[in-house]
Amino acid sequence: MAKKYYWLKLKDGWFDSKVIKKLRRIAGGDTYTIIYLKMLLLSLKNEGKLYYEGVEESFAEELSLELNEDTDNVNVTLSFLQSYGLLEILDTDEYILIEVPESIGSESGSAERMRKCRANKNKKLLEEKMSQCDSTVTSGDTEIDIEKEIDIEKENKNTFAQRPAEQDAGPEADVSSPIAGHVRPSLIAGAGQQSNEVPEADVEAIILNDGTEWRPDQALFAEYVRLYPNVDVKQQFNEMRGWCIANPAKCKTRKGVKRFVGGWLARAQDKGGNKTVCQNPQNKNRFHNFKQREYDFRDLENKLVNK
Repeated sequence: MAKKYYWLKLKDGWFDSKVIKKLRRIAGGDTYTIIYLKMLLLSLKNEGKLYYEGVEESFAEELSLELNEDTDNVNVTLSFLQSYGLLEILDTDEYILIEVPESIGSESGSAERMRKCRANKNKKLLEEKMSQCDSTVTSGDTEIDIEKEIDIEKENKNTFAQRPAEQDAGPEADVSSPIAGHVRPSLIAGAGQQSNEVPEADVEAIILNDGTEWRPDQALFAEYVRLYPNVDVKQQFNEMRGWCIANPAKCKTRKGVKRFVGGWLARAQDKGGNKTVCQNPQNKNRFHNFKQREYDFRDLENKLVNK
């Protein structure tokens, strides 16, 4: 025997009807509404009819057993539905829910399988059409991107071709970094542009792992000088930059460069520093308050002997 499926078709404004609103507003109304919906579903196979089979002493008790709901709540729901014409008693053992006959939907098992098969075919056709549209759009975008790149390359070539060879020659005329493809950030900004950045210290920049450069601002550089008094901090920046050029794979990130600098300077400090101690070339005055004269004693001796 072919299996048949049923479903309940409720209108989109079912919960907005005055009767259902009134049912939900009374104490325990949400529970009564759930019981009513369960009764609707239970009666689908019988076109809205419910039968009392005498298993329990009353229809309400038997219905509460089948719905797994409290008997008192089922009694209240039945009374409400009868008072508002949603439930009618056809006989002592037969009841009908008025809304159900117009809200029943059904189909056989074979009809359900055909419906799902058609839905799957329609889904596959839609996916194929969408994939074709995506491939068309992607190829079009790729061609546009290639044309843009070609235009940019042409503009760059024209710009460098028109620029005089010695234009803007100065302290920063050599924009190339020892690492290939690197450009000093100080030359990226256009001439005459005002910057809100803190002024950088006059030291060699450290090359980062992404090809950009970093140098401390003046306040940080002064702090380095204060913390490491036996170290020529400016010279150490020269050595750090040289180390970056020699070890490009070990260049630091922008986040970790300060730790790298601090560790480098601390090690230099521990080694005794590299500052040269300026000594006074003048010999200490052995005559206290009198100005000491410088004599060539060998020359003076020769003069005295030859007299």
